[in-house]
Amino acid sequence: MGTEWKIPQDATPADPATLRVLGEVTAVTPGELDQAVHTADQAMRGSWPVDAKLRQVALWRWADLLAEHADELVSALVAESGKPVREARIEVAGAVDSLRYNAGLTRLVNGRAGTLPDGSQAHLVREPVGVTALIVPWNWPLLLLLRDLAPALAAGVTTLVKPAPQTTLVTQRAVGLAHEAGIGEDVVRVVAGDGLVGEALVTHPLVRAVAFTGSTEVGAAIRSSAAPDMTRTLLELGGKAAMTVFADADVDAAAETAAMASVITTGQMCMACTRLLVQRGAFDRVRDRVVDVLRSLRAGDPRDENTDLGPLISAPALERFTGYVDLARTGARLLTGGERADADGLPGHFVTPAAVTGAALDSPLVQHDLFGPLLSIEPFDDEEDAVRLANATPYGLAAALWTSDLHRAWRVSRRLRAGTVWVNGYNRSYAEMPSGGHGASGLGRTRGVEGIEQFTELKHVHFGAGR
Repeated sequence: MGTEWKIPQDATPADPATLRVLGEVTAVTPGELDQAVHTADQAMRGSWPVDAKLRQVALWRWADLLAEHADELVSALVAESGKPVREARIEVAGAVDSLRYNAGLTRLVNGRAGTLPDGSQAHLVREPVGVTALIVPWNWPLLLLLRDLAPALAAGVTTLVKPAPQTTLVTQRAVGLAHEAGIGEDVVRVVAGDGLVGEALVTHPLVRAVAFTGSTEVGAAIRSSAAPDMTRTLLELGGKAAMTVFADADVDAAAETAAMASVITTGQMCMACTRLLVQRGAFDRVRDRVVDVLRSLRAGDPRDENTDLGPLISAPALERFTGYVDLARTGARLLTGGERADADGLPGHFVTPAAVTGAALDSPLVQHDLFGPLLSIEPFDDEEDAVRLANATPYGLAAALWTSDLHRAWRVSRRLRAGTVWVNGYNRSYAEMPSGGHGASGLGRTRGVEGIEQFTELKHVHFGAGR
């Protein structure tokens, strides 16, 4: 571990709307990282993994502190991620809810016992998996952190958190509140840095589990790096969510929902709606309504209550988005958007939301995780055609379908290859219900009781029948 790590200059925390540098972040050194892992490993033999009541009180107190500092955290989220203030409030509330839900699960006794045919006794017990690394993206840094960290801590593991460089400051503040709540630095600690720090965490022999949210390419690399030590991986990766709208649905509501779902975090979200499949009889009406909604949305200062879209996170993100828009102009039909937006005179990388039709099924517009506000609208003929198109990408994180036919809703939802399927709605996530992806969208499940189990090992303890 002789290499020194530094935060890349282009990843220094900066306001994406104003481009103003927000502060300096010092990367952890190799020696500091190694010591932090050893400290977390030592804490696995302390009171945290075995005292469920201690964990419950601490998680609930942390939730209270996050709620008390909500305005501060919302402002930090807006400044570091560029998301609109209304969205930032939803994120902080979701982080608080995740802690409160999992605080209740800390005292769940989740195992079973029984008598075997020879009269002996079998007991199945769940134990904390061990030191866990969490690698968190910039787009929803608090909610995605607590989505995984809350069940991990409830299960009794100790953790090291590597935030995205862009949102290190707000992450450090939130974890600082955890320490105020009584959760020790040996139980949860932030280790700042870039991909080299993440790689060192994943490959450290004392780290027994990794939770990562981010791109499919990086997730595959993490899984490969974790394999030699058989380190468990929880991976929520890219998405290409499709909303399928049948002609018998409330098509106006579906169109409006799809348009708004395509611009969540300015499209920089794995569950953003990026494909809209519409039965031919309703296609023109839905297409026109989507265009109307997108044109009505306001890109501007994310601190303004009336702003719908904040900036893209960086110049490379703008370049990537522009490349896809150029492809839409030349290889399909660009209906609206895709231009630089004059957003209150701010210098950030603001764009107008785009919609496209006529893209071929094998086009990057349909197949790639674009990570920007561009919605592909595609027609289908019947139920079979709808399922074929919806499942035609390697991703399977989320999907939605709209219909007034309950039997169709059940049939189609069972055939869609996705970890979550919404019926007559979109983007509804709950601390109680597990989430995760199929295929290129990842491995494992978080949230719900399944989220607790993700951070445990199952052990069989056998008691002989005796004589």
